[in-house]
Amino acid sequence: MELEDFEHLSLIPALVKQIEELNERIKKFMPPITTKREVAKFLDVTPRTINNYIEQGYLKDGRHFYRKNGKILVFIEDAILEFRDKRNKGLVR
Repeated sequence: MELEDFEHLSLIPALVKQIEELNERIKKFMPPITTKREVAKFLDVTPRTINNYIEQGYLKDGRHFYRKNGKILVFIEDAILEFRDKRNKGLVR
């Protein structure tokens, strides 16, 4: 490796800071997606379709949601975003 290969490493902290700031801005404009109703609205489907996704194994307990007090479904936002992207690419019905 040459010295020139390392000359841009000093830019990394500034880039990381910019990415973090952009993520914070995005969070301000994105609605919460932790309840079944919010997830259904976000995915533009009905709450019944969310139930179907769960029954068919497309949305998995412990991966896409967890059960609070053993009963209440709480969805994991990052997993729902990933699910939406896969669904939009046709990888999920």
